[in-house]
Amino acid sequence: LNTEKGFVPEKVVVRKGEAYRIHLVNVQPEKKNVSFILDDFAENHSTPFALDKEFELRPKKVGEYSFHCPETSFQGRLIVVDGVRKPASEQ
Repeated sequence: LNTEKGFVPEKVVVRKGEAYRIHLVNVQPEKKNVSFILDDFAENHSTPFALDKEFELRPKKVGEYSFHCPETSFQGRLIVVDGVRKPASEQ
């Protein structure tokens, strides 16, 4: 969600190599048409008020990436972790 106070959630954790369907919704009544930009994945989307914008994301590289809305200056983080789970005793 792109809200009047920022993105919810502000931090998203995903696994490398997995496919994700991302849903974006602008719920800011004062900002009727804003954008969502995730440059490192070439994802740039217009998010008109109250409409669901959907895209697929399949991260290929571990790391921390930022997404933002240039019209509001809100930012968030996408964290890509290795898809291999370790036993709790090794973490």
